[in-house]
Amino acid sequence: MNARFLLTGLLTSALNLLLHAGLFVLFLKDFFAAHPAGPPEFLRQLNRGLDELVPWALIASALALGFFITVVVRWSGAKGVVSGLESGAIMGSLYWAGINFGLYASSRNFSLPSTIADLVCSALCMTLSAGFAAWMLNRPSTHRTVVKTSEVHAPAPGPL
Repeated sequence: MNARFLLTGLLTSALNLLLHAGLFVLFLKDFFAAHPAGPPEFLRQLNRGLDELVPWALIASALALGFFITVVVRWSGAKGVVSGLESGAIMGSLYWAGINFGLYASSRNFSLPSTIADLVCSALCMTLSAGFAAWMLNRPSTHRTVVKTSEVHAPAPGPL
């Protein structure tokens, strides 16, 4: 593991979290309200309010997903944004289908329309995050080698 990988994992974690939060605020919150899994009092018991979130668990979740994305992108051999998006679309669709349909099958957290909407939004977030991770992992290095003038040796003079 090197510094580029660690930085990519951290930034991918932050991006993925921001994308999920943004899509929730812009779309999913209202969609879930319009397609509830049950009565409001039941849903209040299931879901924490913003004032009840557990910050350390949110951070741990964000880091786990961000590094999961970064590892899979690295293992996929994605060399740029487009191949990262391709790997991310496959990974995101399969990962979130497994999570969402598993939750739908075993709990009353989601209605079927909400399950599908969350799957699409979450897979999109993972896809975009994977494209970013591929770009970060493969972008040209910004490190420049600096040579001190005292270390530069002039060629030996030739015969006159």
